[in-house]
Amino acid sequence: MKRVVIAALLLLTACDPAPRPATPPTTITVSETVEVDNSPVIDSRGIGAVRLDMALPELQATGEVGDRVDGLEFSCPVYELKAVRGWIGIEDGVAVEIRVESNARTPENLRIGDSRARMHEVYPDVSQNPHGFIQELDADTRYKFIFQNAGDTLTGISLTKVDRGCLT
Repeated sequence: MKRVVIAALLLLTACDPAPRPATPPTTITVSETVEVDNSPVIDSRGIGAVRLDMALPELQATGEVGDRVDGLEFSCPVYELKAVRGWIGIEDGVAVEIRVESNARTPENLRIGDSRARMHEVYPDVSQNPHGFIQELDADTRYKFIFQNAGDTLTGISLTKVDRGCLT
């Protein structure tokens, strides 16, 4: 019986391939904590399906644009946004400004409710004008950060065409 066991062990070890070299463990280094949430992002093109330069019928077809807003002083017609509190301004039949006033953020994670210091941290090249702080995004678009009646707290983010806008 001893011989059978020894022979079986020899056969098993003879069939085993050479031991595989040990692979070093994979190391992942995280340099920054990123907050992931469902806040809508207003980027250089728009928010959700709503985009600058879209015609009003296209905007309404997205289901994200509601009725015309009356009673506010703007230099062009504005329509409510449905997914987030805010509005979209139409000039010459196309969207020229998108403004959000709640639960939204930029791709760089500046959020409604953040401080002026946080805005300067995220956008160090921001400049100020009478209607807010301006951050150029490209040759055609810019952000406007608004601190309306809130001191140091960001109350609105607008995405506008550089040469147009609806705020009077």
